[in-house]
Amino acid sequence: MRYDQAVKKMPQALKELITKQNWCAVYLDQGLELSEIMTHTTYLSILVSQLTGDEKQTLRLIVSAFGCEPFTREALEKQAHLRMAGAQVAVGLIGLRRSGVIAAFRKAWGEQLFVLPEDTFAAWQELLFPVVTLRTAEDLSAIIAEDPPAHPRGLAQQLFHFLAACSKQSALPVTNKGTLHKKQLQKLTQHLSLPEDILRAAGIAYAFRDSYDEQTALMLELAIQLECLVLQSGAYSFNQNACLAWLQGDYDQQQVLLYRIWRQLLIPAPVWLQHGMGLMEKVNTGKWCAVDDLVQCIAAYCTLGGEGNDTNSLYEAVLSAWLAPLHTFGFIDLGQDQDGVRWFRWLITISSETSMVSAHHASGSGDSASESLSSLYVQPDFELLLPPAADLRTEWAVASFADLRSTDLVRSYQLSKESVYRALEMGSSLEEMIRVLEQHAYYEVPPHLKATLLQWGEQAGQLYFDEVTLLRCRSEEIADALLRNAKSLPFLGERVGDANFIVAKEHLAALTKCLEQMGYSPKYNRKDHSITTTSPAADPSIAQSKGLCYAKDTILLYDMDAQIPERNDVYPDMQEIPLSWLQEFRAYHGSTRKEMIRKAIEWKSALQLRKEGQNRFVIPRFLREERSGWMLEGLEETHEIALSSDDWEEMKLILPGINDEGVYS
Repeated sequence: MRYDQAVKKMPQALKELITKQNWCAVYLDQGLELSEIMTHTTYLSILVSQLTGDEKQTLRLIVSAFGCEPFTREALEKQAHLRMAGAQVAVGLIGLRRSGVIAAFRKAWGEQLFVLPEDTFAAWQELLFPVVTLRTAEDLSAIIAEDPPAHPRGLAQQLFHFLAACSKQSALPVTNKGTLHKKQLQKLTQHLSLPEDILRAAGIAYAFRDSYDEQTALMLELAIQLECLVLQSGAYSFNQNACLAWLQGDYDQQQVLLYRIWRQLLIPAPVWLQHGMGLMEKVNTGKWCAVDDLVQCIAAYCTLGGEGNDTNSLYEAVLSAWLAPLHTFGFIDLGQDQDGVRWFRWLITISSETSMVSAHHASGSGDSASESLSSLYVQPDFELLLPPAADLRTEWAVASFADLRSTDLVRSYQLSKESVYRALEMGSSLEEMIRVLEQHAYYEVPPHLKATLLQWGEQAGQLYFDEVTLLRCRSEEIADALLRNAKSLPFLGERVGDANFIVAKEHLAALTKCLEQMGYSPKYNRKDHSITTTSPAADPSIAQSKGLCYAKDTILLYDMDAQIPERNDVYPDMQEIPLSWLQEFRAYHGSTRKEMIRKAIEWKSALQLRKEGQNRFVIPRFLREERSGWMLEGLEETHEIALSSDDWEEMKLILPGINDEGVYS
């Protein structure tokens, strides 16, 4: 869940409470949006300085233990068991909700869930945790980069070939189940080379597993997310404009956008992976960093100095679920040095300021210059070679009228009469094909090749089939009446015989409406009707979803909790206890001592004990009665302790958020 999504579901009273905070109101008055203020490190650094100790400690625990995954208060208290009193957690959570940092939702059956919006994670990781710098390699020659297990140019190139294949299909109908047909899938995926378990290794599930393998599902997901494919009326339609928008800019921008989509498929990720993402995205492009250092930092961030993680298991998880897919997609390089140490480096430009929207709508002005650069070898045998530096926008133009032969770093296309005819049928012009070759060729286009293209162009189009509809009238008089009517006349084509007209496909709907207004009820021939109206029904659940992959973020299915919490809610019936318990140290009778301990246990609060001028801060857990007396068991500075009544002289009940100022850090 992003913060702007939380704002849309936020009760008005809570929104007003958040926006009236002095630090927040200042930025709102400057014209900033609440979602911008609550996700940016610069603004949140003001808020973090105003958080109480309990709030800051609770937030650090949330970021460490859960990240952006939803959690319950009970789960949070369990994580805090050796660090904080339950009341500290409750008070801290209330403060974080009232300041807008944490959102609360309620399931239909009343269970309360809390969540940290995903686009705030990076800022809080930076503000709450020690700054770390991953070790970088000084001797770059000592690291041997591994070959990627898929296409050498990465994910964008594979998606390109998939979309190019989609664009050449006259239609992309789906079955009644909602999937593409097997024969068509073979055409669309013949140039893909992704590992079979690329989604499963990353923990991503998708629909139609019995019909789509993992690489096909990923290609469809990316195409749908980019809006290059849209499912409607029982078929996928190819959106040329959306595809060209993605192709604008350089290859790095195209890869970065695919990285953002891939990353989003994993969110909310396990907390260790979220910390790994945040740490890696702060590394500059091209720098080799040690994988061991990354794993050690993740382990430290996820424990807050408490129980340690199994770093060996964590290392394997980071490698298989995160680094390996990034390497497969060409987002990073993986390598080893002579000691067997694994290293990684970014091949794409990652920035926390880069958004999917800005990358998706990258200006085409930066691409016009690249289009004018030579990037194509035109061979005398009609082979077209695109070197690694050739941009995808140029390759898209080439792919529209030539057949792909090789998908290596140097891509190879073949011009043929069939490929040119197919392009002409799809709406391309011979002039445009020749312009592409002349503009991008390193050397002059061979004269015989241009002459052959012109010859093919003259031969094409001499005969062609056109799809029209025949309107049959019952009599010549009806046909004459239609010709006399000013409304129907513009939509009637050539008259065939005495009582028939040819109607162009684009005029069919308008003419049908006109005839109905004239009092006619035009009917289709039964045979034709069965052909034109029979279309596979799409799976409604898929038609309404963004893509094939199941969303991990389900928190928005619930309503946001409308109740605004108060600190006093943590301590019901507080007025029934003596104020002296909270205000001053006293030497109480044994029965009163036990009563205060029981109340502290009930409220999950704390006690401050004093003996000979030395203070102790204790979180009580149990009051154990024994024959020789009674014992107080609890926690002191993360250590479990057991105290008898002789171990302190005076005491005071500490209620976090009420009388705990200066008691603990």
